[in-house]
Amino acid sequence: MKTISYIVLLLTGFALAGCDSLKQEVSPDRLAKEPEKLVVAFFISPQDTVLAARVGRSSTVLGQNSLSFFNVLNAVVTLSDGSRSVSLTNAVLSDRGFNPYYRATPEQLPIVAGKTYTLTVSVPNGQTVTATCTVPGPVALDNVLIDSTIRTEIGLAYKEYFARLRWRDPAGQINYYRAAGQNDYFFRDFIFGSPNTPPRDTLIRQPGSWFFSNGSTITDVGQDGQEMVSGRGRLAVAFSFQNGQQTISLPQSPLTAHLLNVDVNYYRYHDEVDRQSRAGRNPFAEPVLIQTNIRGGLGCFGAYNKSTLVTELK
Repeated sequence: MKTISYIVLLLTGFALAGCDSLKQEVSPDRLAKEPEKLVVAFFISPQDTVLAARVGRSSTVLGQNSLSFFNVLNAVVTLSDGSRSVSLTNAVLSDRGFNPYYRATPEQLPIVAGKTYTLTVSVPNGQTVTATCTVPGPVALDNVLIDSTIRTEIGLAYKEYFARLRWRDPAGQINYYRAAGQNDYFFRDFIFGSPNTPPRDTLIRQPGSWFFSNGSTITDVGQDGQEMVSGRGRLAVAFSFQNGQQTISLPQSPLTAHLLNVDVNYYRYHDEVDRQSRAGRNPFAEPVLIQTNIRGGLGCFGAYNKSTLVTELK
């Protein structure tokens, strides 16, 4: 889950007398202070094995980032489908020991396609935020197209592998999608044992996610009811240097592709985060405003329905 950032352009009429510097010092006293807001990130799906939400508090700061995120550990988080509700357990730590989140099991409140769910988050100081989303139905993933290209960098040539997802869009409605996938790859590393044992040159198997350089989101606007193909996702591979030579491990089968049929809240949030990430710190890039559907706060409460297809790399 990604922390929301906002890019603010201060175009307060000034003329550039020279190009030696584009930076100006601004006194903090001259900047308007934004009040702290609750920030929520929660995405639900019928395929979920756990319902997990993150809750934080925003605070504007000066520096490279315009927003800081502080975890909130004393919130009351409730999810309802209109007839049943469940309270998510307070501040459970993730398996990796960081990023505290709130959780419940789907058995406590099943996530069903077509249903509308309401999220309510409140904290002891009286702040309360709410949001709603409707879970879309599944869209079958027909097949995965694999291709490759030869790339040359600093005089070294190697092969890159790519995947595209293909499916038939349901007609008569606006649909939003996100493509994803992963595959295993191998790399060599030295494993150190006891002080008296020499390191072992070991082959390690590692899972990796596909990278979509132009974003992984897509909509069927202008393609309603047609066959659709996602952008290219670069398969995960391992680069290594041995004896001064660069080597690359080929992706390992099987390849697992995911097509997410997502609601408009999920689509807008991830599409805008992707575009903002690609803009990076380019001062000439168009600013991207991250929209929110959290009433009274920031963040996103969205839903998706996932179809999965496993294929072999040939």
